[in-house]
Amino acid sequence: MAKEIKKMAVFVGCTYTGTEVQLQGPINDVNQMRDLVVQRFGFEPSNIEFLTDAPDSTVMPTGANIRSALKMMFNRAEAGDVLFFHFSGHATRVPRSSVGDGEYEAIVPSDFNLILDEEFRELVSCLPEGASFTFLSDSCLANGFIDIKKDHIGPPMILFGGLMNFYLSAYILAYGKSR
Repeated sequence: MAKEIKKMAVFVGCTYTGTEVQLQGPINDVNQMRDLVVQRFGFEPSNIEFLTDAPDSTVMPTGANIRSALKMMFNRAEAGDVLFFHFSGHATRVPRSSVGDGEYEAIVPSDFNLILDEEFRELVSCLPEGASFTFLSDSCLANGFIDIKKDHIGPPMILFGGLMNFYLSAYILAYGKSR
């Protein structure tokens, strides 16, 4: 009997309500993407972790909770499984401690406990052989969050709408040690 492939996902939507950097759309973004992966791609709701800072949220998207959800998903994964992570919120750059080393890139959880690019890559390195992982970041300044030379598929998208002009760094990458 063939092994059943698990499809697991972590969705994070941060609006930063009540702060100077409040966003309006992240919770809608992750709700719609969750519906898409369930209805179109057959993900089981029981295999989905959903973290938002909505008032009725059961799990807030703090740095610790995001790390925990990702670790749990990676620890449950086996060869052939499909993993998906969607982050909708702010990203930022942080100077490295050594002069001339450039900057870290980071996603910004609701508690501002940053998840740096190097830490994220370390988490992803735990992915088992033969499993695949797709990361969708709907945030500005996250274009270096992954190693573009190895992991980036397709160009960043620049969207224009009426008088509003914005940059959406929606990077989709497929990690998989079997490639």
